[in-house]
Amino acid sequence: MVGNSELAQLALQLREEGRSLGLPLVATCADISSARPTLDEHGEPVASLFDFTRPAAGYWKKGDLALRNAMVALIRNLGDPFYYMDGAVGSWRPVKVTPRLEELGRSVNYAVRSAIIAPVRLPRSTLGAVVWASDGEGVDVRPLFEAHALQLHGLAARFISACDALAHGAPEIDLCALTRREVQCLKLVAAGKTDSEIATILGLATPTVRFHMKKASAKLEENGRLRTAQRAIELGYVSTRL
Repeated sequence: MVGNSELAQLALQLREEGRSLGLPLVATCADISSARPTLDEHGEPVASLFDFTRPAAGYWKKGDLALRNAMVALIRNLGDPFYYMDGAVGSWRPVKVTPRLEELGRSVNYAVRSAIIAPVRLPRSTLGAVVWASDGEGVDVRPLFEAHALQLHGLAARFISACDALAHGAPEIDLCALTRREVQCLKLVAAGKTDSEIATILGLATPTVRFHMKKASAKLEENGRLRTAQRAIELGYVSTRL
């Protein structure tokens, strides 16, 4: 498990990188799906290690903030780092944003004028992020993004992983030897098919499908067909993309 001193040192690195780039305001969230902030070994919110904009002070106390924030909406949908500058969003590849989200980003930006944001996706469907921002004028974040986004993304991944390890410990990793038939069943469960529908598609008896799903659940250490399929998706055995 990560030590508190390591987490504090990583936090210092995040702050120093931000200051050197002219983006001294830092916001972090180790798990945007949780209304409870991630705590350090002393029971203090990890996000309180950083200074952010005055209008967003104590943002980690607002449990529903992630449900109505434009920047979080972008974090949910992007895997690469991206930048924000006076309402405009960009990344290494084109980012398509709806007019409604653009308007929300301009009207409710918590005084952020420029920012580089690094989403971090961890196993167990955990999604976190680190934001380096400025509330001042005249910071052209685009060249900063091109020069430093890759390094910042690495720092963010290490920090969010450390937060996750502090909260949940390090998982024990073992080989999960799913069979081809088990994976086929899991893919169809993820697609919303019932056991009888899977049996028809694969040319099997329904009890045989249930047997394969039971074996897959045991190997993935999950209970229930939906939780088993979700775990298979998390581990990359199954994709939800058509």
